[in-house]
Amino acid sequence: MDRPRLGRVSYLNCLPLFYPIEAGRVSVPAKIVAAHPAVLNAAFRRGELEVTAVSSLAYGQFAGEALVLPGLSISCRGRVGSVLLASRLPAEDLEGRPLSLTPYSATSVVLLRILMKRWYGVTPTYFTRPAGSLPEWEGPDALLTIGDEALQIARSGRFPHIYDLGEEWLRFAGKPMVFALWVVRKDFAAENPDKLAAIWRALQKAKAWSREHPGALAAAGAGRLEVEPEFVEDYFALLNYDLEWPHLEGLLAFYRLAHMDGFLTHPVTIEIWGGERDRSYRLQSA
Repeated sequence: MDRPRLGRVSYLNCLPLFYPIEAGRVSVPAKIVAAHPAVLNAAFRRGELEVTAVSSLAYGQFAGEALVLPGLSISCRGRVGSVLLASRLPAEDLEGRPLSLTPYSATSVVLLRILMKRWYGVTPTYFTRPAGSLPEWEGPDALLTIGDEALQIARSGRFPHIYDLGEEWLRFAGKPMVFALWVVRKDFAAENPDKLAAIWRALQKAKAWSREHPGALAAAGAGRLEVEPEFVEDYFALLNYDLEWPHLEGLLAFYRLAHMDGFLTHPVTIEIWGGERDRSYRLQSA
């Protein structure tokens, strides 16, 4: 294989890892494929991507097929800014009320359902809006919105109650929330260790470049979202792209609850690529 395929979530929250690459500041020996999280998840399972960002829940579903790349995630400790419950009613009043779910992020959907059940003690009437449709402004009492759409809805003022699920998870669990991981197919990792190491190093360099150039990153993001750079800079300040022990604790807690509530069929073993030390390690959610 000449150029491995690297999945890129087509949301603003992935810009800190990919803008330096796309702007020519960092070189990565891979072909970048951009899509919604659910599309990348499916492509990875079909063997159409070697390395990709995947939603945390998706990894929990197929952990046996993949290794997690160390030091990389999309996480938050508190507000995340782009995973929101937008509601016409207080959350505790949504028992039996229609709540529209995004079709683009299974992790956010499961996180919301865990919080509604265990934190707010209510069970809305959930339905998933069709892919490609706009949020139903005059329809449901509440909706789960993610990504760039969530950023725009939060600014619109159309909903009187906005709940940031990163903040709600911290209040409930006391731990960071990991929304996405970078993973590699086990067969590719075994057969192409040098290529994988080069991709991982490039992503780490891109992360470091973005930390050192927040103004350039904010300007690039503002142009894509058509907002002021200050808004984008504030948004990126909420996010974390590392994967350290507190992140893993939060991820294991999420997997335990997702399994207990029936969203995962089995406990999850997180297997992390050992990098150039060539020694992976495992963490069990049960």
